[in-house]
Amino acid sequence: MTRFLRVQFERGEQLEITLLNDLAPETIASVLELLPWTNMVYHSRWSGREINTEIKTGGQIPRENQTMQTAPGDVVYWREWEKEGDDVAETIAIYYGAELTRYHKGPQLVNVFGSVSQDQWKRIEEIGLRIWRHGGERLTITCKELP
Repeated sequence: MTRFLRVQFERGEQLEITLLNDLAPETIASVLELLPWTNMVYHSRWSGREINTEIKTGGQIPRENQTMQTAPGDVVYWREWEKEGDDVAETIAIYYGAELTRYHKGPQLVNVFGSVSQDQWKRIEEIGLRIWRHGGERLTITCKELP
């Protein structure tokens, strides 16, 4: 069985994310436990062409398949790795441009756990620019299973 994430945006548009099971199995398992997930999505202030939504796992996701260099379509899990506990800042982010991941304290490693196919990159950019220009909007993330 193949699993995908489906992301539905409040102002329209939908994305499908292919999960990278071999590269980040613990990240994926923790994200799937949260679904369905509805929350606000915002444009990044620090990492450039990125939209992200806050999640809460209690900071239990380990470091997997980490990088500081993202490509268009990368879907990542980010957290304040130096902290532990329920007050750890955590997000899922979708990149619509190649970027170095960082936040207000400097460069930051992320777990790459999913990918949006190249045929959806234009759509990601349109969504990202819309959120950057018009502010946050609600999104819903669900799991889709294919035989």
